[in-house]
Amino acid sequence: MKQLSFRSVLICFVSVALLALYLIVWLPFGGSSDAKRSDFMIYYSAGSVPVSKLYNIEAQRELQTRVVGSPFPVEGGVMPFNHTPIFVPLLHLLVNDDYAASYLRWTALLWLVAFVCALLIFRMTGDVALAFAAGSFYPLFISVLLGHDTVFLLLGCLLCAHLLSLRKDLLAGIALSLTTLKPHFAIFLAVPLIVRPKAFFGFCAASTLLAIYCMLLVGTRGVSDYLTLLRISAGGEVFGMHPLAMFNLLGLMERAGVSPDVARPVAWIIFLLAAISVLVVWKRNPLNPPFALTMLLAVVTSPHLHAHDLALLLVSFATLSKPHAIFLLVSSQALAVLNMISSKWQFAVAYLLMGALLIMSIKDVRHPGTATR
Repeated sequence: MKQLSFRSVLICFVSVALLALYLIVWLPFGGSSDAKRSDFMIYYSAGSVPVSKLYNIEAQRELQTRVVGSPFPVEGGVMPFNHTPIFVPLLHLLVNDDYAASYLRWTALLWLVAFVCALLIFRMTGDVALAFAAGSFYPLFISVLLGHDTVFLLLGCLLCAHLLSLRKDLLAGIALSLTTLKPHFAIFLAVPLIVRPKAFFGFCAASTLLAIYCMLLVGTRGVSDYLTLLRISAGGEVFGMHPLAMFNLLGLMERAGVSPDVARPVAWIIFLLAAISVLVVWKRNPLNPPFALTMLLAVVTSPHLHAHDLALLLVSFATLSKPHAIFLLVSSQALAVLNMISSKWQFAVAYLLMGALLIMSIKDVRHPGTATR
């Protein structure tokens, strides 16, 4: 553990103050009308409809209309659950007819996982200030406030990076299987594991078991409905996808005026090329891979990425050779303040943050030996 300087103590103090503010915002949120129009409705639906109808759009639309009192305010009138059903049985345990109480139970679990992630970052870096700054990272708070399962992906990525650094490759691959909640992230991050065969085997074995579990859970009709839902969601604007609100390369292209018919296939092509490029870089130094760069490219090139997914950038911060707690804290506050003032400036700060991480990650690649913890 690094000796605490005055700056580290100050970072911890500000982070605790931010966490207190977050709790003040979070506690009453579940009972507000905004909560019924938030993304938590996706998980409430998943925990309420029969598992056999988990990916049935009409069943989800009917439930959400009943809860809100009118069609959900997005194109299509529903925010469908489009993640793999790994945690659906848990949602069925936590969700009931009381929407506000269901929200508090689910998000309390997410807070717990978020704090475990912060503790893991401390374990990886020995930097208590960085751990506090990570726990108060604004996108992490947004992911919890809206009820997203992003923290589980974050936990899986952090565990994978840490276990790889300890040469526990099989366990690292198993940990990364948590990212199958969002299959495109899982595929991107699994590709470079090819150079660490035990890790790749662990990922494939665990992911196969999860796939079998999911298929048994939802049945063949559920699998068919899930694939149909993914194809519809990939189309763009329907069901609240809003590429223009995304913080990725796709969002940047569409806000710059590139036609969606051009931007979306280009984004997918760049996503796949980035995964292959990362594999090439890992081959240069498989025992000390550039996990910070890998995670950053997965986030930037992901074809689907909203503000709460920026929490995954904590993996890049934790695996840099020289993580900067003050930079993380300032970036977090800038994102929070500008979210209240102007979304355009928030986009600018997010891309500047990712640009700075890119520079630091490339520096680690050019000077290997200290990049992955």
